[in-house]
This record gives sequence, structure tokens and C-alpha cells, in this order.
Amino acid sequence: MTYNGTVYEFDVKKLRELCESKANMVDHGSNSDGHGPMVSQINGRTLLLFYYGNVNMGYQIVTYKDITDVIEKSHLLFFQTGGFTLSLIVVMGIILYLSLRKITAPLTSLREATLLVSEGIYDFKVPSEGNTELAQVGATFNFMTGKIKEQIESLSNINRTQKQLIGSLAHELKTPMTAIIGYADTLLTVRLTPERQEKALIYIENECRRLSRLSMKMLELTGLYEASEDSFNPAEIQVDNFLKEVKELIDCRLQEKNISLDVFCEPKKLVKKFDQDLMISVVTNLIDNAVKASRKESKIVLEATPDHLMVQDFGKGIPKEDLEMVTEPFYMVDKSRSRAKGSVGLGLSLCQKIIELHDFQLKIESNPGKGTTVSVFW
Repeated sequence: MTYNGTVYEFDVKKLRELCESKANMVDHGSNSDGHGPMVSQINGRTLLLFYYGNVNMGYQIVTYKDITDVIEKSHLLFFQTGGFTLSLIVVMGIILYLSLRKITAPLTSLREATLLVSEGIYDFKVPSEGNTELAQVGATFNFMTGKIKEQIESLSNINRTQKQLIGSLAHELKTPMTAIIGYADTLLTVRLTPERQEKALIYIENECRRLSRLSMKMLELTGLYEASEDSFNPAEIQVDNFLKEVKELIDCRLQEKNISLDVFCEPKKLVKKFDQDLMISVVTNLIDNAVKASRKESKIVLEATPDHLMVQDFGKGIPKEDLEMVTEPFYMVDKSRSRAKGSVGLGLSLCQKIIELHDFQLKIESNPGKGTTVSVFW
């Protein structure tokens, strides 16, 4: 007798054969009455079948469980899991790419910086943050380019200083050489008393010695010669005598344009501390500039007080727009003054350096058409 309480039709004979065959493969010689489970597609549904039977006892039982929804959900879960895994792989790939790009960015910057260095550009900085080896390489590269830039700037400064040195020496030699030539001409053309001849020779000797000392100090000022301990020797100087010496040295220059130099020192026994040779260079430069700016038969005032040393002329003056530039090397207010006439634009630049060396201050005041006043504040 066969009873089927389900909506499905089962081939019990075939099912028994399949179950027995499966049971024999799993456990040969098994006497168990139960076999299964088995999965079968019936009427479009997926069923999990369990077969129980014993031929000797004369019964066969088949039970089932509909697992169609479970299978569909498992398939959906599989695709969902696969999609999520694929998305995760893509996201991780992007993160990995960005991470590698960030890690290798210093190498890219280093390559670009190397190209810039090869073109002579040293301001480029590569990333050097962090404690990684690449960061250390970047910091070392930045240090290297900084040192190279310093060396190049140092060489450029030396080259510029050398040019200034040549011009400075030529400029400084002009005034004392004029005095030496003037005294030499006087000795050759004028019959002088032995006393005046001796005085002229002493001036020539003193100027030659001063030129020797001055040349050495110009080298020191421009930083091309290692200064000795006694190369800069400020001393207590009697200012009145100092001004008289300056007047005697510049006298030939004044006579060329018949210009008078009025010298004032108040008080008469004023004493200041400075390097006499360098300050003579400053004052003679200032007076020489005043002579160039003055008309013939005019006058120049040289004045010393406890506060300042002043050179004043009543010549053509300096335009306001040029006042801030006159102490720059090679700067010339009057562009018509060619170097062929001995003008190199270094006089006030040298004065500025010497004044700074003494920790003094330079102040220039000028009114075009009325004159210029240059003050050195002690």
C-alpha cells in the first residue's frame, strides 16, 4: 500500500536505488534503514529528501523539506558577497595606489629638484617631513642645495668685492696722488728754500706711506684680506690738528677751482677716538665731492663739534630721489661724469663702510641748487 500526502510525485524505486548506491559508497555494508539526505528538483522546486525503507520489513518512507527559498537566498548572498568583495578589492586598490603615490611623491619631487639644480636653480625644496628614510633623503638634499647656494653666493660676493676693490683703490689713489704730483711739480718748477723743500718732501713721504697703509685697509674692508689684530687701531685724536692736516692734503684739489675751505673746530681741544688714516679718507672724499659740486671761487665748510663732523658745500645739490642711493657702490648722481674722468661712484660707498666700521652714523641733507651737507655723527 502506498500513501502520498504531498503535492509531489516521487519515484520511490529510483530514489531507493540512488540512496542505496550513495549509502554503499559512504559506508559499505551498512544495515541502516535510513538513507539520505538527497537534493532533488521536482516541479521547479528544490527538495531535500530523506528515504527510510526496509525491503524485508515491507515498508518505505520518504520525507522531504522544501529548501527552494534557502537555495535562492544562498545564491543571493553569494552574489552580494561577491559584489562586496569586488568593491572592497577596488577600494583597497585605490587606497593602495594613493598610498604608493604618496610614498613615492618625495622621489618625484627629488627628480624634479635634481633637474632644477642642473639648471642652476637652488631655491627648490623637496618634502622632508617625518622620520622615514625618504624624508631623511629629502632633508639631506635640501641641506646640499642650501650649501651649494651659499657657496655660489659667496663666490658672487667675492667677485663683486674684487670689482669694488679695484675701483676703490683707483678712487682712493686719485686724491693723494694729485697732492704728490702737485708737490713734485712745485719742487721741479719753483725755487724753494731748503725748509720748504724739506716740508714738501715730508708731505710726499707721508702720503706715500699713507697710501701703503690705506691699500691694506681697503683690502680688509672689502673682506678679501684677513685683517690682522692691529690693522684697525682707533686712537684718541686731536680733532683740530686732524682737520688742519686734511686741509693741507686737499689744498691742491681746492686750488684747481679756486675754492676756499673754512675749517671750524669747537672746542679747540676736542678729542675723538677713530682711525686717523681711514677718517682722512672719509673727509677727503667728502670734500672732493663738495669740490665737484661747487662753482669756481665758492667755499666749503669743514666743521667739527662734540656731536658731529660736517662737510657743507653751496653747490648744485643732490635731487631728492637720489639721496637714498648715493652710498650704493658705483652709483653716480651726475650721469654725465664718465669713468674716463675718474668717477666710479665709490666715494660715498667707501665713506659709508668706514663710518660703519667706527660705529658712527652718516647723514646726507641736500637742497638742489643750494648745496649739500654731509654729517658724520660720532
